[in-house]
Amino acid sequence: MFFLCINLFDFVNNSLHPVRPLRCRSVLLLLALSLTAAACSADEAPNDSAPAAGDDTADPVTLFAYFEGNGETGVFLKSSDDGLNFREINDGAPVFTPPTSWPEDQQLTRDPSIIYQDGTFHMVWTTNWEGQVFGYARSPDLKSWTDTTLVRPFPKDLPAAEQPNNVWAPELHHDPVNDDFFVVFSSTIPAKHGPDDAGADTHGNNHRMYVVRTGDFETFSDAERFYDPGFSSIDGQLVYDTTADEDRWVMAFKHERLPEHGGKTLRLVTRDPETGEFSDYGEPIVGPGSGLNGDWAEGPTLLRTADGTWRLYWDAYREGYYGVVRSQDLKRWTDATDTLDTGVDDPRHGDFLQAPSFAVGWSGAQ
Repeated sequence: MFFLCINLFDFVNNSLHPVRPLRCRSVLLLLALSLTAAACSADEAPNDSAPAAGDDTADPVTLFAYFEGNGETGVFLKSSDDGLNFREINDGAPVFTPPTSWPEDQQLTRDPSIIYQDGTFHMVWTTNWEGQVFGYARSPDLKSWTDTTLVRPFPKDLPAAEQPNNVWAPELHHDPVNDDFFVVFSSTIPAKHGPDDAGADTHGNNHRMYVVRTGDFETFSDAERFYDPGFSSIDGQLVYDTTADEDRWVMAFKHERLPEHGGKTLRLVTRDPETGEFSDYGEPIVGPGSGLNGDWAEGPTLLRTADGTWRLYWDAYREGYYGVVRSQDLKRWTDATDTLDTGVDDPRHGDFLQAPSFAVGWSGAQ
């Protein structure tokens, strides 16, 4: 390393004033002391700088996406700092409506499911009570939406009896093991499952859960059976859990039979990420016979807060409210519905998600 000893000059009033020369040794000593002090200060001072763009852990907010009525008015959004008290976004107007060019019978936006991954929001939803497709769109900020498309999970050339009567409640997930995405949804396929007498479903449905995968949301795999507990079941939503002895998926789902057969309840089941095998499903957490909240339940969202608490949100759809229970171990649950204020009357089956506040383009989200 080479050092150069120079005269220092002071620029004052646009004039050049010489400053008394210093010896090289003195300059180097002062410089070394200054750099050492600066380094120590940097190590000890708290980092109060603003988060860099792309820091998905900075200032998270909890978002609540939902629909109203029959889903004919679009997707609505609320925001919260604590996941319990929600405020209005977009003055209560929808943040998304499907293209008017879509078929008239696929214009609903029921059961929205949104995730935030690598700087982009991805959303899927139910487009109708009947049909063979679900909707997809993406957005950088939940304001401008692109790549809106109808996804057909089952091949079009399948025989009619092997086509689904419906594609309900698609739930979108990112898979950290394979670094891709998968969508779990429920369908009734006449050739595989006839009407479920115990379910007394007025639509004649007997649902099983299916899955499609994608890496780019441009092409999707053909649908495969995902989970079959032996009875009609819907609304499967999963969380990748790294807190157990071994990593696992935890899925909340709705038992769709009548209450006298254990249905209209929400339950948990775990899935091995390597083998794909499911555990036995657990006792009802909420719903008839749960001992915690007996109202009919559907539309679960399971998430884990920063302090390690598990929350399970759900749609008490016959009573017109959203509920929440909490747990530290996914076994013992406490009803916390009286602490939840969604800020809307009768919100329907939606989704709760966590995202960095800077990613949400709507004012009032923070």
